[in-house]
Amino acid sequence: MLLSVVIPFYQVEQYIGDCLTLAAQLPEQDCELLLVDDCGGDGSAAIAKDFCAHHANMRVIRREKNGGLSAARNTGLAEACGEYVYFLDSDDLPRPQALWQLVLAAKEQALDVAKARFSYFDDETGEEMPGPAIEKTDAMPGGALFAMQCRAGVYEPMVWQCVYRRAFLEENELTMAEGLLFEDELFQAPALLCARRAAAFEMDILRYRQRAGSIMGSFAKSSRWCESYLAVCRRLSALAKTLPAGEARAALCRRVGQIALSVVKNIPAYHLPETVASEAMAFAREHRRELSGYALESGDAPVAAQGLLLRLSPKAFMKLYTRV
Repeated sequence: MLLSVVIPFYQVEQYIGDCLTLAAQLPEQDCELLLVDDCGGDGSAAIAKDFCAHHANMRVIRREKNGGLSAARNTGLAEACGEYVYFLDSDDLPRPQALWQLVLAAKEQALDVAKARFSYFDDETGEEMPGPAIEKTDAMPGGALFAMQCRAGVYEPMVWQCVYRRAFLEENELTMAEGLLFEDELFQAPALLCARRAAAFEMDILRYRQRAGSIMGSFAKSSRWCESYLAVCRRLSALAKTLPAGEARAALCRRVGQIALSVVKNIPAYHLPETVASEAMAFAREHRRELSGYALESGDAPVAAQGLLLRLSPKAFMKLYTRV
């Protein structure tokens, strides 16, 4: 078995059929599709069951209780048998031929991580936009690839950009961080930094659906995302301290600083209701020394300058990015 595709689903009856129709085009004899039921209350499970009845390489794994996306991904990963693993969100649309080309390239080059491109599309209008224009690379240490993409401004943390060698994940005890938003930040960067062999490819392997009901669209409901941003900063900062001096460590410190600044930058960017925006701003004020500290320690002059402004006046900092 060359590839295991882990597909968690929860309350996606409107989308899961389109996702599975495309995923089913992967070579059946070389791929298994693990549909992880995270205990939703809609018709998603019935749709998944029907697909499994018609595709021998598909099976549903039902969790005992809802645990969120990370927990569902971990459930699928624990059941995976493929040499490589791909995490696919059930509301997105894979490009099966491109994804399979990526898997074959990863196998041929003995890669721990193979990273590709993606595109965005609007759920309402169907308008499609390209994702970051990453360039093809030769195989290299994952830390070098991480630093290269950060330097070029094309690094994105989404795990569904990558296929991962399963034994590599097991050897490095890499699983998804449960109970947090932005869990991809805490998986892809550590995976790249552990990888001995990684490469980037120009093929577009997925259409990323932009919809109001997604996890990202739920930020307007509460300010919980602020806590997740801070938790991500703490964990990645701790990871950076374990790295030797060099480009990878510098890139990770800069990224941590950027994530810390995003707590306040995203208050206007997410167009939050007034109550949620007020809660988020109160969080930023309470934690401004820590958040600004990550920016000041980033080793990047523009990021550090923004961190200083945040420390002096979170309100002035937010107003600046309201106008941008």
